[in-house]
Amino acid sequence: MSDDPLSDVGESREVLISQVIGLIASPISELIGVIERLYADPIRVIGATSDRVAKCSPMPDSSVEGSDADWTGGFIVPDPIPSPTPEQKTIRRRRAFKRRVWFYSILLLVIYGFVWYQPYEVDWIPRKLPNPNPRVDPDSKKLFAKGTRILVITAHPDDSEFFIGGLLSRLAKSGAELHQTICTDGDKGYYFFFTDADKNRSERREEAEEAAHAWNAQSLQLLGYPDRWLHANDEVVTKLEDEIKRVKPEYILAFDGEYPPRASHQDHRRSGDAAKLAAEKTHIAKWLLLFSTNAANHFVNITDQWEDQKKLLQIHKSQFFGKHLQGVENMIEYSAEKDGDRAGFELAEGLRCISLQ
Repeated sequence: MSDDPLSDVGESREVLISQVIGLIASPISELIGVIERLYADPIRVIGATSDRVAKCSPMPDSSVEGSDADWTGGFIVPDPIPSPTPEQKTIRRRRAFKRRVWFYSILLLVIYGFVWYQPYEVDWIPRKLPNPNPRVDPDSKKLFAKGTRILVITAHPDDSEFFIGGLLSRLAKSGAELHQTICTDGDKGYYFFFTDADKNRSERREEAEEAAHAWNAQSLQLLGYPDRWLHANDEVVTKLEDEIKRVKPEYILAFDGEYPPRASHQDHRRSGDAAKLAAEKTHIAKWLLLFSTNAANHFVNITDQWEDQKKLLQIHKSQFFGKHLQGVENMIEYSAEKDGDRAGFELAEGLRCISLQ
């Protein structure tokens, strides 16, 4: 006790405050420790906490009616969890392995189903392009002359307007006699599940007829094969031979199945393969002009036909609409700009020209 009473009061106050802080900080510190241990090993911490609660809680009187000796302070005291035996560990590992096998098997099955259903083919190893690949003029004066007979062979109802809409507009204005054969019936649309195939066929046929009329096609034939399942087999080749004999074209426009883009629709490739075989067998056409190709050796200026091509795309309302239509137009324009740069035009469409005679 000091001589100054005010000093004693101050010291007592500091002691009291430190005791209060200690009372508050101690459980908080203990709680933090419990949380840390719980994060590290939750089962043991929960068991230890339950044991402490059981020791601190009043034990019920088992002699009193309605009491339960298994309950302590309102808490169920869990039995200690025994360590697994070697046999149990082996069983758990086997079960975990089986679960992993099932999971990855189902995952691989889903991936395989997606790859099988989706229509695109990808050349993981780039195809070797022809070298040299000199420029070829497919008698351009004759190509754009009035009355020149041209057969357009495509896979789907919107392919001609998508890939060579500018060229078709230019040919129509030059007075060429144009005919079109479409290999599939367009029943898939965008390959969504549970789509109405009959509705897709009807809508896309009407759109194809309207678009063909817009670029003055004299005839339009749909072979009716299912979308996504086209093959360049004898049946398809024979039907295309019949079409060539019917039209007697001087030029045939078709997909390039030999040097296509690295990722492209398999129907495009098969229709191009079948068209090339049919053209070589019939010996009627003088030139085979292949579009959607990585080995173009001729470029057609479509700068003045770009607006016409956009109007042709808009006819296919079931396929191109809203922001998607704008995205498709931008994609086609970008490709036309690249071909134009190679040929010295603002916009162009590249073709691989093969002389058949």
